[in-house]
Amino acid sequence: MPYVLGIDVGPARTHAATRRRQGDPWADPEPLWLGESGPAAATALFLDDEGYLLTGDAAAQAGATVPARLLTGFHRRIGDDVPVFVGGEPFTPESLSTVVVDGVAELAGRDLGGTPRHLVVTHPGDWGGYRRELLRHALADGGFAAVTLVPSALAALYAHLPEPEPGDRAAAVCEFGPDGVTVTLATASGASGWISRSSTEGVAPTAAVSSAFGLAHAANVSPETLAGIVFCGEPGPGVLPGRLPCPVFAGPRPALTAAIGASVLASQRTGAVAARTSALTRLEPAAETTLLPRLDESPELPERPERPPVEITPFTLPEPEGAAKLLRRWRPLAATAAVLAIASTILIATLTSHEATADRESTPPPPPPSSCTHPATAPSGEGHC
Repeated sequence: MPYVLGIDVGPARTHAATRRRQGDPWADPEPLWLGESGPAAATALFLDDEGYLLTGDAAAQAGATVPARLLTGFHRRIGDDVPVFVGGEPFTPESLSTVVVDGVAELAGRDLGGTPRHLVVTHPGDWGGYRRELLRHALADGGFAAVTLVPSALAALYAHLPEPEPGDRAAAVCEFGPDGVTVTLATASGASGWISRSSTEGVAPTAAVSSAFGLAHAANVSPETLAGIVFCGEPGPGVLPGRLPCPVFAGPRPALTAAIGASVLASQRTGAVAARTSALTRLEPAAETTLLPRLDESPELPERPERPPVEITPFTLPEPEGAAKLLRRWRPLAATAAVLAIASTILIATLTSHEATADRESTPPPPPPSSCTHPATAPSGEGHC
């Protein structure tokens, strides 16, 4: 049975959802059970003694005993020049994320059979084209050609607002995480789908709604005209607001919202590709159409974004005042006087030592005792001097 797969790779946990096609319409999204005790699995890898990478909860359990071989936080490190080292082996962050995606796709293939028609993988909202292309190339090398990469906030919107109504619309997403809430304002125009406009991170859970309204006001959008505010992640008890001027969407399992929305977007992309293929076939039935890039002729990566220039401003000490100013003015004179005093002391000591030596040399030494000196009573004769 044809199906699509949506994967939400979070900083700590990974969620996934599938959507099967039953005839012409698509069935409702279904969570894919990844963990041993829940639908989510740890976003972790473990390098065992045989050189294989364990994924999910099995990796987290093995890493509890040998933490030096546990890998976490690599999905956010995509685009970093420094590889991830474990067991003396270097790994690129995008290759590690590909291992996680491959493990989820393998589990979905065992449950549903075959490979997904389309795959949607989420990423942080602050990624640019360079990071996305790094991950896209790594997934293509891993055998995933039909892939769409989307920010997790936009994926959550497709879970509750999959079909933006005609005209310009706006909606907000509040992603609850361990480091606070990330609030994103998105807009949609016609058939273009949702596009992220602005966001803010590290918001307190109690200020999530007010931050969403603040982003809307900055974009000249009144809260009453918002299509809704989507809550995803782990809001916690007592966080969901009461009555608001716009709809609020939370769902029974907010942690699965981004994964479910990713599967909805995957089904839409599959339908769009099929429609383009049908139209091209009617127009040019004999032409060969390649909708996806060939793996051996992948496009070049965009240039790495330039780092912002760093300007170093020299620090100028303040001009001393009062006693400090007098001390600074007389400091060179004091140093010169000290040097002269030391030199004079050394000169005087040298001259004094020379005079003492000269006095000792001018005094004649006492005559040595002689055997020619005899007492007066001694007889004269042979042998006298």
